[in-house]
Amino acid sequence: MTAAMKDDPAGNLELVRRYRDAFGSFEPSRYEPFLAPDPVYHAGMTMRRGLAAYAQNTGSGAVLYPHGALRTGERRAVAQGAWVANLIDREAITNKGAFYENVYTMFYEVVDGRIATQVELLDFRVAGDKFDLSALGPELRSPGTQAVPEARAVLPSDGDTTPSADATRTALAFLDAFLAFDPDRYQPLLGDDPAHQVGMSRRSGRAGFDDVAHAGRVLYPNGVEGRTHHVLVSDGRTVATLMSLRAVTNKGVDYENLYGMFLDVHAGRVVNVVEVLDHRVAQAAFDLSALGG
Repeated sequence: MTAAMKDDPAGNLELVRRYRDAFGSFEPSRYEPFLAPDPVYHAGMTMRRGLAAYAQNTGSGAVLYPHGALRTGERRAVAQGAWVANLIDREAITNKGAFYENVYTMFYEVVDGRIATQVELLDFRVAGDKFDLSALGPELRSPGTQAVPEARAVLPSDGDTTPSADATRTALAFLDAFLAFDPDRYQPLLGDDPAHQVGMSRRSGRAGFDDVAHAGRVLYPNGVEGRTHHVLVSDGRTVATLMSLRAVTNKGVDYENLYGMFLDVHAGRVVNVVEVLDHRVAQAAFDLSALGG
């Protein structure tokens, strides 16, 4: 295997693509040579460590996807520094015989030419009804630990005027405004006809962003208390971030969750946002009936 170093984003991206192909076989003999000695695996907020964590995931995959994937499409791929971010669409026939389609945000940390960290987020609302989870034996049901990644992103310096830094600053300014749920702040930062996707739920136009902001005001009555960017990568057109949010919800619950976001930037404005979160955590923390409908 050719070593991909931290300062070789193109090499890291190619490494991750080869690793993903091996990982999708569910065969440890194919994917383990790509892994660091003690790799970390995050499935949403559920963290597991070591080769056994990857074997648990692929063991489950072999049961839940008995026919493999019908199609896996890479919608976005962004590499910078040690991290590679992928926005992926996947289709399969599940072990319930159901047609399954979902969106995934994937983040990989490459250290000394090996995958040291893998984080994946998907729309668990969709997945819940499509699989027969009772088919998983107890050896595949380790609960893991609820935790956010240890990594902390480095923000672009004021003197960095590269396209990737400019796009990152645009994305961060938009998130500052959008997570205040104030249209007067975020609307000027949007393109003329933007698109927004939360998991598999899609909205079009500026009104779609207003719908999401309205929901935010209901679910976070005291606002968002803080956010941490664990990964922040940009190619000048797309900014991908893995971040955690902290707040007290409309149920009075202390909430922390992980979000994978891809923001497309054109001419200094955000034109498309895709975000995927751990809906299992969110469903327990919010009173969703307050949204009506």
